[in-house]
Amino acid sequence: MREVKGAYRAGFAKADITPGVGVAMAGYAAREVGAKGCHDELYSHVMVVEDSSRVAAVINLDLLEVTSQLAWDLRKRISEVSRIPEDHIFISATHTHSGPLVSEWFGKVQEPETMDRIIAGSVKAVQEAQGNMESVQVRRGQGILHGIGKNRRSLEDTPDPNLQVLGFYAGPSLVGCVVNFALHPTVLGADNLLYSADYPGYIRKFITRHHPRCSTLVLNGAAGNINIGYSADASALGEVMDFRTFRKAEEVGLAIAQEALAALQQSLSMEKIRICVGSSKIRLPLKRLPSLRELEDEISRLQGIRRVYMECVRDAIEKLGVEGSQELPIELRALSIGDVVLIGIPGEPFAELGLAMKDGWPTNQVMVVGYANGSVGYMPTSSAHQEGGYEAETTVFHPSMADVLVREARRLIENLLAQEGER
Repeated sequence: MREVKGAYRAGFAKADITPGVGVAMAGYAAREVGAKGCHDELYSHVMVVEDSSRVAAVINLDLLEVTSQLAWDLRKRISEVSRIPEDHIFISATHTHSGPLVSEWFGKVQEPETMDRIIAGSVKAVQEAQGNMESVQVRRGQGILHGIGKNRRSLEDTPDPNLQVLGFYAGPSLVGCVVNFALHPTVLGADNLLYSADYPGYIRKFITRHHPRCSTLVLNGAAGNINIGYSADASALGEVMDFRTFRKAEEVGLAIAQEALAALQQSLSMEKIRICVGSSKIRLPLKRLPSLRELEDEISRLQGIRRVYMECVRDAIEKLGVEGSQELPIELRALSIGDVVLIGIPGEPFAELGLAMKDGWPTNQVMVVGYANGSVGYMPTSSAHQEGGYEAETTVFHPSMADVLVREARRLIENLLAQEGER
């Protein structure tokens, strides 16, 4: 990609990645049949950003997760056709529970055609985004949105109602937007058998209504324990709740979009835009996990939510290859765009951990991005382990993981900011 001295450019594009009817859907153990249709299409939304010496891409997928294998495949293919370095490609899932299965869970497997469509669509969108590159001004803003997110373990208000936004302007036109907010896209329950982006799709719809040129990436935050207000156990068992509807998803999406646009109205312009990337390989402690044989024996004797817990643990051990292990190596990835840092966590950190990562950076704005560049499951607080419940029972991690994760994430942020200051 050609170098543009003293300029900052960005390009945006999207590609439809919706699978065919009948594909197994991800997110709920209670679903027993494949998708019966499509309510709203699933997309790969792409942003390519470039300063005078570096280029990076952010891929935002309407999927439950981005597995390590999918992230590896995407980075390799995208780098081959775009010449964007593999370690400059940041990939996240919105975490919609109304998309296709992309890993093996509850005895179901992903379909190769679905994976091929996701990869081919993302590659195409990156190429289109590169073709759409233009000089932009970038603004950063923050807002607070009460009354939407709830701690699903206590049903109290979310501890992190903070919303963050990046706006990319070509002249007076908003051409791109990044929205960061921590909330499970599980407004739609296990009874929904139609593909849908859930509330993130409505965020994009409403922003586009006001800014027709705008492409919006919805980067979910530390949402491991945050939804709109119902228990994870009831949801996992497929309990039907009459308020979990497309109308409700639209209401939630509208509220987030309105707060994002209001934040842009009060946003700060970033004059000196530099792009920096960083990563850190860390090892997280695991709790003592039973063997797969022990789990299968226990599962055969259980019913109800306890059976679901054990099935989740079994599938996680198999997926992550951690039988008999004491630690799990993971990779944290970070990308800075001017004063804003995206810190990607390859799992579902609790909101309290997200707050601990992003607070205390007075001259910068840190966006914690969950479901990014990998998928290792729930990452609870140490106190949640003592309380028990769905997330604590199904995670593979030891309670001490929380301190290690926060410490290492903050270290990576600090190193990235130091790198930015040296340029």
